[in-house]
Amino acid sequence: MQNRALVLIDKFKGSLTQAQINQVLARVLQSHNLEYKTFLMADGGDGSLATLASIGWNLQELRVTGPLDIEHDAKFAMSPDGKVVALELSELCGIKYLEGKRSPYQAHTKAIGEAIKEISDLDWSELWLLLGGSASNDGGLGILQGIGVEVSDSKGKPVKSGLSGLQQAAHIDSSAFSEIAKLLRARKIVLVSDVSSPLLGRQGAIATFGKQKGLGSSGRIRGEAAMRRWRRLVVESTNRDESESPGAGAAGGVGFFALSFLGAEYQSGAATFLDLLEASKEIDSNSTVFTGEGRIDSSSLSGKCVLPILEIVKAKNAKAILVCGSYDESVVKRLEGEFPIAGVISLNDSGFSKSEQISRAEEILYDQVMKDLKLEWFRP
Repeated sequence: MQNRALVLIDKFKGSLTQAQINQVLARVLQSHNLEYKTFLMADGGDGSLATLASIGWNLQELRVTGPLDIEHDAKFAMSPDGKVVALELSELCGIKYLEGKRSPYQAHTKAIGEAIKEISDLDWSELWLLLGGSASNDGGLGILQGIGVEVSDSKGKPVKSGLSGLQQAAHIDSSAFSEIAKLLRARKIVLVSDVSSPLLGRQGAIATFGKQKGLGSSGRIRGEAAMRRWRRLVVESTNRDESESPGAGAAGGVGFFALSFLGAEYQSGAATFLDLLEASKEIDSNSTVFTGEGRIDSSSLSGKCVLPILEIVKAKNAKAILVCGSYDESVVKRLEGEFPIAGVISLNDSGFSKSEQISRAEEILYDQVMKDLKLEWFRP
């Protein structure tokens, strides 16, 4: 008897969607006559709405201002009973709207505030904020601006959007709580995050994700200083300090804003979607679980989909295969020391250039899985 393959792989950002990865794995597993099941995995980042739609949630549209002030139509999701609404940050103001040009000082989150205003009159009882795929480092400043709350500098002038505005922020208008209360009407807010990091420090929003959003070393120092000042402002306005809470560092500090101003509760994005997909029920000692994401590195240890899945695999005495675009060897060695990982498949091992791995990702992934797959992985 052979193990059944279960495919729980998140997107390879910028090259392959979850659905495309599932199709590749399905083709390979079928060619070897292996039993398998694929899941449209997500962790709260981009692609999460597609996963919700695949299990019966309804997609609707609204119009918002993107991270660089260009208006666009964006989707949001409602549960089949209409009681839960899900806003996906990457769909509203994510990095995809930068079109390859990182803008760490200008990119903002106004669209989230605009979307909250837009949906406030709908009859929902719970709002999920799906945080991942962020383009900005604004600490949630843009959300206040999108709602219509003024944030001013030391001279009383309204600040700009984005990190540029955050660097100048000195005062949050006292109307913030009342304006937010009018929109939320004491309804439950859930922060569904793909990372669990704090707001500040070595594991915080700027230190961990600032570089990939375009901040150089000096920019990260200035950005961290601005985020520290923003923390003080928010604590003064809310009388609560959520900067060390899980998820506070998500999406350039949007998590901190949601925990502080919206009274949000944190939920691991991966755990939330594993539960929705009922995937953990499918894993047992006769399972070989394929999991991974675009890059497996230190950020994979802070709440993204790989770690929660590996924990389930270990608990169920199953086997795991990591599938990714590239990986940090030290992180993979650490994971191999803690979890029953039988193999690693990476686009980076194909020998093709980075640009080819992106432009020909589907073809290269198929060839690499065909090459590296071992039938011993499926022996009980």
